[in-house]
Amino acid sequence: MKKTIKNKQEYFLAMAAMEPLLAKGFDKLSPEEEKKLDQLTDAVEEWESKEYPLPVNPDFVAILEHLMQTRGYNQTELSQELDISKSQLSGILGRTKHPNVDLLINLHQRFRIDGNVLLQSLSAR
Repeated sequence: MKKTIKNKQEYFLAMAAMEPLLAKGFDKLSPEEEKKLDQLTDAVEEWESKEYPLPVNPDFVAILEHLMQTRGYNQTELSQELDISKSQLSGILGRTKHPNVDLLINLHQRFRIDGNVLLQSLSAR
């Protein structure tokens, strides 16, 4: 059954329900837990796309800022989520450094951002 999020409270509840599953690790989830995580992820993504639509033709920095806004991350938290140093993220946000392929892959896998959107965002520089 497809889960639908109707308001911000349900969004926060879904995010909270995802945390222990993500902390457990993908390879340690039971089939039922995997299904639940997939349903929650789909519902969260659908709600976020309605409530916080990604700008049309965003540049890479706009994508990172969008993640910070929608997920409530500060730079330290986002750098931890992306497995990069705080100084690397700060440089990217300040447009003095450029993302590498590993960062693009991580954004695609962790946040399910379309790889084509990520590549196109780099050409907007």
